[in-house]
Amino acid sequence: MTETYPSYVKSIINCDTKRIKNSKVKSRTILTAQLNNKYTKKILFILMNPSVANHDVSDSTVNKCAHVTFNDLSDYKIGTFSIVNVYPFFLSGSTKLYKVLNSVKNLSSAYYYKKILENLNLIHNQIIESDYVFLCTGGIPDNIVDVDEYEFLIDTIHSYVESNHGAAFLAKSDRYNSFVKNDKYSYHLCPGGIPNVINTAQRFKISKGRITQIENQYRIPLTHPQ
Repeated sequence: MTETYPSYVKSIINCDTKRIKNSKVKSRTILTAQLNNKYTKKILFILMNPSVANHDVSDSTVNKCAHVTFNDLSDYKIGTFSIVNVYPFFLSGSTKLYKVLNSVKNLSSAYYYKKILENLNLIHNQIIESDYVFLCTGGIPDNIVDVDEYEFLIDTIHSYVESNHGAAFLAKSDRYNSFVKNDKYSYHLCPGGIPNVINTAQRFKISKGRITQIENQYRIPLTHPQ
């Protein structure tokens, strides 16, 4: 479901959305928004796969990222947030990621892997250019065919974060015992498009591929978009 951007989102300065030829599937590699404040630092949210949000319309996940950046992380003086995804593909009205991935692979496996590698390179560059990273990719997607591929993508992204920042924000709900799912995966920031499930964030160290506690890091309450 689409939503309007909140008033504190000044403008969408980058939204690279394209429709794949001979397919209903689209790709969105990045969405970048400038906030209505005086700050210049940038945070990068790394999610699972894109939504329908673009220059003109938003959705609950993008608005959650905006709200967290502008309100909950205000002490970090961030003026811009970007959203990238493990997989750049999406299909309007579909919540089944495995069907979207299979559709692109069936169309052209060469095209699929080319775009996956290009997307990894874009994520790497965005990590380098950002002051902070927020990992919220989720666990292994339901019914996904190539689990090894997903594991490779997550491991690679974590290695990029480790080598360039050494730390990242993670978030969780009160119902979860840990910020890390199955010792490896970060939680979705807006699971099922519901923004009030995830309500706490904290920075964690990434070392040798493992996500571990940073001493004396405080938990950050995540409030809910109105």
